[in-house]
Amino acid sequence: MSPSFPVRGWVGWAAGSLTYVVALFHRGSLGVAGPMAADRLGVDATALSVFSAVQLGVFAATQVPVGLFVDRYGPRRMLTVSLLVMAAGQAMVAGGESFAAVLLGRALLGCGDALVMISVLRLVTAWFPVARTAVLAQVTVVVGTAGGLAAAPPLSAALRAFGWEPVFFAVALVTACLTVAVWQAVRDTPPGTRLLPLGGMAGGSSPGKQLAGAWRQPTTRLGLWLMFTVHFPVQVFVLLWGFPFLTQGQGLSETTASYVLAVPLMVTMALGPLFGVLSGRRPQWRIPLVFGIAAATTLTWSAVLLWPGTQAPLPVLFLLAAVLGLGNPAAVFGLDIARSGSAPHRVGVASGIANSGGYTAALLAMVLIGVTLDSTHAPNAAPGLADFRIALATQLLIQVCGVGLLVRHLRTSRTPCPQAWPTTITPPKSRGRWPRDAPAVPARRVTQRRCRGRP
Repeated sequence: MSPSFPVRGWVGWAAGSLTYVVALFHRGSLGVAGPMAADRLGVDATALSVFSAVQLGVFAATQVPVGLFVDRYGPRRMLTVSLLVMAAGQAMVAGGESFAAVLLGRALLGCGDALVMISVLRLVTAWFPVARTAVLAQVTVVVGTAGGLAAAPPLSAALRAFGWEPVFFAVALVTACLTVAVWQAVRDTPPGTRLLPLGGMAGGSSPGKQLAGAWRQPTTRLGLWLMFTVHFPVQVFVLLWGFPFLTQGQGLSETTASYVLAVPLMVTMALGPLFGVLSGRRPQWRIPLVFGIAAATTLTWSAVLLWPGTQAPLPVLFLLAAVLGLGNPAAVFGLDIARSGSAPHRVGVASGIANSGGYTAALLAMVLIGVTLDSTHAPNAAPGLADFRIALATQLLIQVCGVGLLVRHLRTSRTPCPQAWPTTITPPKSRGRWPRDAPAVPARRVTQRRCRGRP
C-alpha cells in the first residue's frame, strides 16, 4: 500500500467493520429473543429452530454468489446493499405477527449478513499488504463481536423494558441510516488502481469459470472443511440453543444466561488478534490448533451433558462458553487459507466457498437439535434437562463428520504453494514475468514442508 493514501484505506476498513458489527447484532438478536418469539407467535422448538435455520441457510447458500458479486461489483456497493437488506428484514421481524412474516424477515437478515464479511476481506486485500491481512481479518472479527455482545445482555434488557416492536423498529431505522456513512467512507481500491477490468468479470471469465477455478484450488476446499469442523458449535450455542438450554435446562435466570452467552464473544475479542498473528507468522500451527479446539469442544460438551445429578455448576457452564468461543478466531484460519491460495480476482469467491462450510454445519446442527428436542419431550410440556441432553448431544455427530472430512482432505490432497506467494519471494533474474517491485524475502522462508500439506 502506498504511503500517500493509507488513511482512506483505514477509513474504509473502519466503515466495513462497523457494518460487520451491525450484521452480528442482527444475527444474534434471536438468541435472546427466542423465548419471546415463541410466545409471540405461538410456535414450538422445531419452528423456533427454523427461524435461525432459514437465516443461516440463506447465508450459507448465498456465500458463493456473494463472492462472485463482490469480485465483480466491489465491496462498496455490496456493503451498502447489505445494510439496506438488513434494515428491511429487521423491520419485517419487528412488525410481523405471523410465522411466515417473521420467517421472511429472518431470511432477508441472512441475505444482508452474507454480503458483509467477504466484502470486508476483499477491501482488506485491495488496500493492505499481504503481511497485514491475517491480523486485520481477525481484528475485523473482534470489532464485529461487539455487535454480538450488544445482542446479549443489552438487547435482552431492552426487550424486557420496551417490548418487541419498539426495539426492533429502532434497530431497523439505525441500520438504514448507516448506509449513507458507509457509501461515503468506502472505496473499492486505492486511487489509480483497479483490480478488475470494467464491464465484466475478472480476466473476462464467466461466473462458472470463476467458481470452477476457485474450487480447483486445494486451499479453498481445505478452508471449507476447516470452517465446517470448528465454527458451528459456537454458532449453535450463541445464535439459538444456548439460551433455552441455560434457562430451561440448567435453570439459570435470563440475566445470568445472557452473561454466559456473552463469554464466547469476549473470548473472541481477547484472542482474535493473537490468532491473527499466529496465522500470519506460524501458518503451520493452524491445523493442529483446529484439531485441538475441536477435541476440547467435544470433551467440554460431553462433561456438561453427562454431569451427574441435575444441573452442571455455573463455573462449568462458563468454561463451556469459553471453550466454544475459541471456534470464532480459529474459523478465520479457513478464510486465511482460502484467500492466500487464490489469485486476486478470485479472493471473493474462494472466501465465499470457505465461509459457507461453518454455516452449513450450523444449519444442520440447529435443525437436528430442534427435531430431536420435539421428539423427546411431552407434547404439552416444556423440555427438561434430559431432553436437552439428548438433543444437544446430536451436534457431536456433526463434529465427528467435520473432523473426518478434514482429515480425509489432508490425506488425499497435497496443497501447493498459494498463487499469491511468488510476489513475496525475491524474483529470479531468469524469470522476467515476476514483478520487478516484488519485496525481497529470503527464499528459505518458503519451504517444501510449508507448501505441501501445511498451508
